[in-house]
Amino acid sequence: MKDTLFICLLRHDNKGAVLAEQISGLQEGRISGDMYAVVPESFRQVPNTPFCYWAGKLIKNLWNQHRSIVNSGYSVDHGMATKQDFRFLRLWIEVSPKLVGKDNCWVPYAKGGEYSRYYSDIHIIVDWRYDGRLIHEFLCQQYPYLNRNTDWILHPECSYYTPGLTYSRRTQKGFSARILPKDCRFDKNGPTITCSNDNVHLLALLGCINSFLFSELLNMVVAFGSYESGIVSQMPCPLQQENNNNQNFNLANKVLLAWSKEWSLDSANELSHAFILPSLLKTKGTLLSNRILSWWKRVEDVEYNIAQIQAEIDKITFDLYGFSEEERKSLDIGWWSVGSKYKLEAEEKQSASETGGKAPNNSFTVISKANRQLLTAYFLSWCIGVVLGRFDIRHALDSSLIPDAPDPFDPLPVCSPGMLMGPDGLPAKPGQIVSEEWLRARPDAGTLPPEGSVKNPTISDDEYPIRISWDGILVDDPGFNGGQPHRDDIVRRVREVLELLWGNRAQAIEEEACEILGVSELREYFRKPSGFFQDHLKRYSKSRRKAPIYWPLSTASGSYTVWLYYHRLNDQTLFAVVNKYMEPKIAEVERAMGRLESELAEGAGRGAASLRDRLNEGRALLVELQELREELLRVAGLPYKPNLNDGVIITAAPLHKLFRLRSWAKDTKSCWEKLGRGDYDWAHLAYTLWPERVKEVCRRDRSIAIAHGLEDLCEINPR
Repeated sequence: MKDTLFICLLRHDNKGAVLAEQISGLQEGRISGDMYAVVPESFRQVPNTPFCYWAGKLIKNLWNQHRSIVNSGYSVDHGMATKQDFRFLRLWIEVSPKLVGKDNCWVPYAKGGEYSRYYSDIHIIVDWRYDGRLIHEFLCQQYPYLNRNTDWILHPECSYYTPGLTYSRRTQKGFSARILPKDCRFDKNGPTITCSNDNVHLLALLGCINSFLFSELLNMVVAFGSYESGIVSQMPCPLQQENNNNQNFNLANKVLLAWSKEWSLDSANELSHAFILPSLLKTKGTLLSNRILSWWKRVEDVEYNIAQIQAEIDKITFDLYGFSEEERKSLDIGWWSVGSKYKLEAEEKQSASETGGKAPNNSFTVISKANRQLLTAYFLSWCIGVVLGRFDIRHALDSSLIPDAPDPFDPLPVCSPGMLMGPDGLPAKPGQIVSEEWLRARPDAGTLPPEGSVKNPTISDDEYPIRISWDGILVDDPGFNGGQPHRDDIVRRVREVLELLWGNRAQAIEEEACEILGVSELREYFRKPSGFFQDHLKRYSKSRRKAPIYWPLSTASGSYTVWLYYHRLNDQTLFAVVNKYMEPKIAEVERAMGRLESELAEGAGRGAASLRDRLNEGRALLVELQELREELLRVAGLPYKPNLNDGVIITAAPLHKLFRLRSWAKDTKSCWEKLGRGDYDWAHLAYTLWPERVKEVCRRDRSIAIAHGLEDLCEINPR
């Protein structure tokens, strides 16, 4: 069969002009590096018969030389779908931790996500109550032609709950795989690779499929950015599970090292299962700016070290696929030369050996204002979490309490290791704070001490270094007319944390934080809608879900704000706000106004104008406080019975009038309107507010009936 000539224009911008030049040169007998003479029949060596004219014989022969992934002892599973993610998925920080886990209501759920090799936290959970009956019945209701056979959507044949590797099925950033811990389910957009052998083989395969060579081979046979499980399963695999050779173990160790470095960085992310401390408390320095610089240097060091590890993984993978040094240098895959990349990696490795394995000092750039503000905001967010009993401040006071990294394939903990816990591993309750002895007895960040191994597992609340606001309520209340800040004033409580961490340098740290954030004082940052809450909302928005857990309920002008901690909400919280905070505040303002009126009546001379201004200010504040009180009582009387299974935005929706950040007020108002229309009748809040309407829906919708424990009302018989 004759060769066919192909001309590659991928690397050129002005393709028309280059093509004309190439044809002209060909007529004159000149052959360029952009020309390929190929027998088209050779394309059949590669699955899907791609138009891979650029690939040489070495590349195309790989499918003949090596067994496929699926024939090498691995399985590649497609994954399930819910068909209504807003109802059935949550961020893991939205639901009570006691309801999360394989044998519980909510199960960790891999759903693809952003480009990430080796490590990525599983931040989504799926509602798998009653072994997924809610989703099954929903699908039967929505797709009656299924005849109750939902297998092609839920894929029960998949290896759910098995440790494995997962990757993003659709992405334009390239193929990237990472470890999937045990006891997770996974989505069709997060296919999973498992094996029946030990985890060493999974780690070795993870290194192989994250290599440059494998990525380029995969891109030859897939549609752009579409990594379907059927195609991935047919890729040539140089690993054989029956051969436990040194290269396999070496590759697995490299992957494990890369994973641990990524996990270490993520332990500064308070939304992660790995979280221990914010970045500014994982470094040293007398100033925040010093700590910010140290953290970014650490990040760059880690990224540089991972790049080195990746270069070594790429080299091992070339060896496993059987390419000699000369063969790999001469390879061309597409318009990218493997040889040039391999040379570049060799030069980087040589540079690393000359600098002791560290990134050159001149690689550090000036830290942007935005990044400085970001790290400072993260630190203040942690401070709020400390006073509300979410995070354990003792990790910052004593580094010996910080646990080791877990095994990568261990089940995810229901609480991150940096959270304040009780001896059951769940969030701490009054009188149930774990002791330092218990913290030191943890084998690693994902494992509790063996039962009975700790003599004194708890301490009293008084023994804990800082007072916890167990009711989950803080206020923005600096006092009125010269009064003292409320004992639960948000700024006062944050200052208590700063004093515990920095002692007599706390004020200087606070002033530096304000300077970085661009505010005159800390109260301004917490009071402005575009300050703390906007930062918090942005950070707690992921996978198309907005889930802020610290809520500012404010007067119209923002002169007074009540902060609620989502995880402490109950049907008495709003009444507690009114009785414990609003009524005393209103009484305080009324007393202060009475004194001002008396002073003004007695004649204040030159100070009369100032007194009148203060009196007008007090009257305006009093009106706003009374309006806030009335709105809180109105919502409480709906009745308001929050259920965290509904998720953050539905739970916050009845309070939409009290949010000052316009985007969040708009989103919660829209959610409230949808609740009123019946769009979310599966929500517990809908049943609380409109029980008769929801009961009527339950008669014709078995999934909603099961959600509310009203299956006996359903008149639709299962087919």
